[in-house]
Amino acid sequence: MIRLLCLLLMLSVTLFAQASDRDDWEFGVRAGGMITDNALRLDGSAEFLTITRRLDDKRAVELEFGADQLDFSMDYGLRHKTVSVNYVEVNREPLWDPYVLVGLGVSEFDAPTGITEGRDAMMQVGTGGSWELSENGKLLLRGDVRFRYDLNDTGQPGQDGWGDAIFTVGLSYRF
Repeated sequence: MIRLLCLLLMLSVTLFAQASDRDDWEFGVRAGGMITDNALRLDGSAEFLTITRRLDDKRAVELEFGADQLDFSMDYGLRHKTVSVNYVEVNREPLWDPYVLVGLGVSEFDAPTGITEGRDAMMQVGTGGSWELSENGKLLLRGDVRFRYDLNDTGQPGQDGWGDAIFTVGLSYRF
């Protein structure tokens, strides 16, 4: 099922890409931490791979693959794999490019107890920025903060109609 969703998401990115004359693609890797629900402590880690298609100077569509592990400071071991399509709106500035993003996708979880696996829809909204690290503008430093909401409501720790704050930083390469 997740492979079918990945295929459909990749197809949607391709369809969006056909609307542009430009050939601006970007590959990115980011890592960071997560804060869940209303707890103000670092509960886990997150990693993301992205492939982005710039539609013009201010808009992009991004296919994002993510993985995270929530330990709640006690080695709990709740894991998620996510696939999402994000719409990115960029406000170009001379020294950096701030952006906002809105995304929809699917989250697959693997829990240590109770209902041990499942798949649910997810939504996310975030803001961030990118900074050019090379003279040719191809290597970028990218950081963002986002809120991810999952429709999972199994009543287990970290899965009660949860919302997560995710903080990431990483590198992107334009090609």
